[in-house]
Amino acid sequence: MTSTYRRDSTVSRTLRRALLAAAMLLAPRLAMAEYRLQSGDVLDILVAGIPEFRQHVAIALEGNIGVPLAGRISVGGLSLAEAQARIAAGLANKLYRQYTADGREISHLILGAEVVVEVSEYSPVYVSGDVSKPGVYPFRPGMTIRQAIAIAGGYNPVRAPGTDPVLQAADLQAQYETLLVEYQADLALVWRLRKELGTGDSKDDDNQKGTTAAATDTFVRGETESLAARKASIESNKAMLEAAVKQASVQLSILEEKKAQDEEGNKADVADLNSVRELFQKRLAPTLRLSEARRAALLSSQELLQTIAQMNEVERQRSDYARQLQQVDNQARVDALDKMQQTVRHLVELRSMMKGVRDRLALVGGARNDRTAKAQLSVFRKDADEATRVSATDDLRLVPGDVVEVTLPEDAMNSPLALAAPVR
Repeated sequence: MTSTYRRDSTVSRTLRRALLAAAMLLAPRLAMAEYRLQSGDVLDILVAGIPEFRQHVAIALEGNIGVPLAGRISVGGLSLAEAQARIAAGLANKLYRQYTADGREISHLILGAEVVVEVSEYSPVYVSGDVSKPGVYPFRPGMTIRQAIAIAGGYNPVRAPGTDPVLQAADLQAQYETLLVEYQADLALVWRLRKELGTGDSKDDDNQKGTTAAATDTFVRGETESLAARKASIESNKAMLEAAVKQASVQLSILEEKKAQDEEGNKADVADLNSVRELFQKRLAPTLRLSEARRAALLSSQELLQTIAQMNEVERQRSDYARQLQQVDNQARVDALDKMQQTVRHLVELRSMMKGVRDRLALVGGARNDRTAKAQLSVFRKDADEATRVSATDDLRLVPGDVVEVTLPEDAMNSPLALAAPVR
């Protein structure tokens, strides 16, 4: 009975792992779509209409983040949409106070719909085994095992550079692929910045597609999503500011009507006071009547002054909102231009470095070792509370926190070329 139960349990675990392996191989996009936040991820929390409210927080080991006005919030294990809903609920109806240079306080009521949460940094991926530079590398959406190995320096049977031309060629090829990945990512970023600045056209799109038809297709899709999200954020911010300007105009209109009524009432009270004062001087009105007339004139004057002060405050707020509205597009353009200059400069540096590597490859005259095609690739991916090992191909897309293990066959490890290479 116990033996049968253990066999059934083993079969159940094996079947579950097999199904997980099939899901990872057949639906790599789904894994990222259902990605659950984990410790090590970094979130950006924004509030539309309040540019100063920008929080850059990392998820702690216990899965919590600290958010001003909302305290500790648990987001570990949630999707991005679920985390945004929970953070928005924590910030909803909270007052965010700002202080101007002259010491005045401005309060903003945060609405749940204004809260935007984005993932600025994901947990890294880990590459181990027979690569030149095993270690921890930043995750980028759409990253595949092939790209992770390229960033780790490519395959290396002895994990150390040798003097043999073939090993030199392999090392140079790995450097070139690493530079190529960076170059393709920058090309996609330039394409997105041109779209954002309005300087791209259909011809640029065709050239971009022709240049990035293979590896950078993933980068282009990611930048396309980033462009759409950035445009949506800008439009949402502008809509909130336009609504605030409109609301302030309505308040001013109401206060102007109230001011007219207050002026009319104050005028009547002052006229009544003058009339009572004349009667009092003629001893036709009592002292009590004169005091009441003075009190009425004073109160109506104070109310008029309060209305005027409220109008000035609302007018100032409307001017602030209008100024922020004008700066939204300008600031976004300035940021995009600055990023464009940095990226173009980096592209020039990468092109120069890639040319140098190509020239060195031509001198060495080597090629990548065919044995790397037989490499065994495994991915350790966390599933609930346990990590599952799955055999994979180099085109499998990774998710944050994945551990990639690269193992070359014994003939590559024991080949004369590998044995002859010095081990450091």
